[in-house]
Amino acid sequence: MATIMVVEDDEELNELLHYNLSRVGYRVIQVWDGAEAIQAIPREMPDLVLLDIMLPGADGWEVCRSLSETPELQRIPIIIFTAKSAREDFDQARQFNLAGYFTKPYATPDVLRHVEKVLAAQQGQPRASASPNAPTD
Repeated sequence: MATIMVVEDDEELNELLHYNLSRVGYRVIQVWDGAEAIQAIPREMPDLVLLDIMLPGADGWEVCRSLSETPELQRIPIIIFTAKSAREDFDQARQFNLAGYFTKPYATPDVLRHVEKVLAAQQGQPRASASPNAPTD
């Protein structure tokens, strides 16, 4: 079972991701603060991080920087979630080896499919797809 860390300060979005990811079999760790994420990621070693950009404590870019500067954490794929869609945000995202970039609002089924794809690529083998009847929103 893959472990996914959701770093999102919006409680409703964090709970929505937790619910939907748990329903399809992932272990989900919820974090609401960027500084907390920087401490929790090396302790938990998740298989994937779903990361908001605008966070209290430390923003998502600081979290990305922290992971990219730590050799044992560089392998952890990061999917960004953000309400920001300016060109400079996309440009900043390019400096990190991100596994995905979603702008809010996003479609939960698209997120679940992308998570599945990223984890399958990371593990080098296909995973069973999320059930088409899995709850989404």
